[in-house]
Amino acid sequence: MTVDASVHYRRIGGVVAPRVAALQSSLLRKESGAVATLARLRRCSPGDVGAEPAVWAVTIGGLPAELRGRGDAPSPSERAAHAALVLYALHQQSRDVGVHRAGVRLGSAVGRLARARARDEALDDATVKRFHQVALAPDFTGRLYFLRGVIQLLRAERPPIGLDYGLLADDLRALATGDPQQRDSVLLRWGRDLHSLPESDSKERS
Repeated sequence: MTVDASVHYRRIGGVVAPRVAALQSSLLRKESGAVATLARLRRCSPGDVGAEPAVWAVTIGGLPAELRGRGDAPSPSERAAHAALVLYALHQQSRDVGVHRAGVRLGSAVGRLARARARDEALDDATVKRFHQVALAPDFTGRLYFLRGVIQLLRAERPPIGLDYGLLADDLRALATGDPQQRDSVLLRWGRDLHSLPESDSKERS
């Protein structure tokens, strides 16, 4: 029986989101195990799946069989799960509020950042250019390099701007496949979300 690729695409976010939520909940309760796990994740590169044995259980352990790789290379789902969890750990560092926010897509989070950093009603040009670098990166590794910089900007805001790491994992999984159609769908969604007004602003202007 062949499992449709779109099922894989949906499912990895459903695996990652509860893991991030559980880590966040434990961290905010100042549990030592969560503090240590996030410290180990921060020492990882988002693109080096499996390089650090201490985080295997968190990043690639327990994935459904159809989401796991079969050979020497990680599957797109494994790459997405590892990257999302490492980026979450970087985002959450030294913050006393949770940065995993259900339902907030990456484009929306960056749009909020660009409005917060703007000097007028236009989006902050430097922030938008940073996001364009993520979108235009020629490969998955390059995309993660630029995405890490964007995550650090979200973290630097006071309070930090959060996003949904399950939804981010879904996007990263689609990008990791190398399928141009899936890539274009993700980039289209990022662009729409970036340039969409927050719901409250839309209602005020209608």
